[in-house]
Amino acid sequence: MTQTKMPSLRRGLRLREAVALGVGGTIGGGIFVLVGEGASAAGPGVLVAFALAFVASLAIALPYAELSCRFPLAGGGYAMTRAVLGDHWGFFMGWAFWGGYLFISGYVTVGFGGYLAGLTGLPPVAGSVLLIATSTVINLGGVTLSGRWQNIVILLGIAMLVVFAIAGIVTLRPTAITPFFPAGIAGVGAATLVTFLAFGGFDMVAAAGEEVVDPRRNLPRAIILTLLLVLGLYLAVALATVGALPAGELTGQAPLAAAARQVMGPAGGTLMTVASLLTTAATANAVLIVTSRISYAMARDRLLPGPLARVSASTRVPWVAIAVNGALFAVVAAVVSIPLAAKIGGFLYVLHFVFPLVVLIVVRRRATTDEAGFQVPLAKVVVPVAFLACAGLFVASGTTGLAGGTLWLAAGAVCYGIKRYFS
Repeated sequence: MTQTKMPSLRRGLRLREAVALGVGGTIGGGIFVLVGEGASAAGPGVLVAFALAFVASLAIALPYAELSCRFPLAGGGYAMTRAVLGDHWGFFMGWAFWGGYLFISGYVTVGFGGYLAGLTGLPPVAGSVLLIATSTVINLGGVTLSGRWQNIVILLGIAMLVVFAIAGIVTLRPTAITPFFPAGIAGVGAATLVTFLAFGGFDMVAAAGEEVVDPRRNLPRAIILTLLLVLGLYLAVALATVGALPAGELTGQAPLAAAARQVMGPAGGTLMTVASLLTTAATANAVLIVTSRISYAMARDRLLPGPLARVSASTRVPWVAIAVNGALFAVVAAVVSIPLAAKIGGFLYVLHFVFPLVVLIVVRRRATTDEAGFQVPLAKVVVPVAFLACAGLFVASGTTGLAGGTLWLAAGAVCYGIKRYFS
């Protein structure tokens, strides 16, 4: 019996769209939602937490960039892990990757709902569901449409953030950021996990690797550019934020709007609310892209139910995976709080980076003739630092992150066992 060949994904993301995907997946939930959580843990010391999180992210991103050249496939780190370590480890890496972003979608979409509620009075959950529905429709329209929308939204959001950062820094009083370490080193450590999530996004580019034009050249450039572009913006915005309000007043669902209102008056609050809506919407769009591609890739490899691998013949996107993940986003938004989503999502997100680090070691020891277009500089230093960073971030996720992450992995073990038994 002749099988109908499944349509392949379309390479529609150039360097500009790939960077917009990474930056969009980074700055929305990161700065608009998590800056308040980080400030509540460390006070002004959250600036140091951002710097430490950047170092950890860079150490992890460099190996990811090399592997993305070697394996420019849908599913990113999952595809890399399965290709080198096989189905068993590939499944658990993909399951952790998928679960991490599902929980991350919670604080992104709930954050959007909180900002929209402040502007319109619409209940936060209703706003979250509205965003999810819109992102799902845009993604179903094709990766090129989604990438172009990402470009426009991110440029507008960044411009508004820059205006707030300049205004906040110009009016900053030194007494507003003293004491700098009110919770000591422990507070900075706790904030580092949260701020590490704020740098999450560079791996989204690799997850869409099968849709990136000239991946060996553009994937590593997009990954590294994503981190460099957001670092300066984060530090400037975080400084303006903690200088505007005490940490205790930044724990609501719209912390930057409250800070901008303090610095620039009611117009500033409105400006920052609009900026937050744009960038958290871009993040939700990026997270939907990555989760749908992970589940699509796993289904294509027969590790998840087959319908998730269906690709639209017209738009060439995994439409079933997009629809299913959109529905899961709505469930998470309705039942999970921002702190809980950050801790569980953080644990799983960090875990998924451990697998590609092992993969890089294995690939290099095999000494394949297929050289990557990009190679990690000082790999004997960078890779151990990346492992240490992951270990530290595991500790920072606490018992809540460990318990929630373990439950998700246990559910994955059950699903994998059932799938293997009936296949």
